[in-house]
Amino acid sequence: MSPDTYELTKSIKEYATKDFPWIHAGADLVGFVSVESINEIEPYWVDYYSAYTRKPTDYMEEGRSVIVLGYHAWDDLCEAFTIKGDRFEAFGYARGYHGSERLVSHLKKKGYKATGAAGLPMKQLAILAGLGSYGKNSLIINPKYGPWIRLNAVLTDAVLDYDEPFVDDLCGDCESCVEACPTGALAPYKVDHSLCMASLHDEEWLRLFSGTSSFEDVRAVENGDTLFKEHSPMLTDNTYLLCMTCQRACPHGREERGL
Repeated sequence: MSPDTYELTKSIKEYATKDFPWIHAGADLVGFVSVESINEIEPYWVDYYSAYTRKPTDYMEEGRSVIVLGYHAWDDLCEAFTIKGDRFEAFGYARGYHGSERLVSHLKKKGYKATGAAGLPMKQLAILAGLGSYGKNSLIINPKYGPWIRLNAVLTDAVLDYDEPFVDDLCGDCESCVEACPTGALAPYKVDHSLCMASLHDEEWLRLFSGTSSFEDVRAVENGDTLFKEHSPMLTDNTYLLCMTCQRACPHGREERGL
């Protein structure tokens, strides 16, 4: 660790977690990962996004560091998304996108190259950055915030001081999330996206919103329509809450979430 990289890393973390006077806009968690540590991760299919993960070189040939940002989803509204026409807005992810863009601009002003890199293997990055462990609900579990975090990342050519990977197993023998899943979509550390209520694709949500399909039309789940109304209710004519049942069952982060 050199004095220069230490001071730069410290200043970036302070900026990334900084709030505006009138709004909580800063990241709740920040970690730093070297590009070399993730180059060996082979791209894999992410069903939720219908895309493969990307490598740092897909964004920037000169990339040296990845800054991993975690945002606490502190309220049910963070799990809501609304639709107008064929466009979606997910409230719980807006802070992450704004925060990463703000950090990109900050790094460029300091003379570094930087870009948002949300397509990187985000869960592996979170573990490498020391933010948490991979849980049995297939989400990242943070010791303070539990599974209630949203992740984003910024790639830069700046050389930084890197965090140690998170090595603790926060699940242990607990399988509360697996037992709580209403559709049986969870097995330990695995999720069956063909059953998960929160893994619907955009076109499936559009069919639900338009009334042309029911949940049972898009997922082969017994008593699915009743379960969907209970675990993924509508707040308004244009807004659904994503299913949070496995997250609510997790013992970690309950106090911070007010559960």
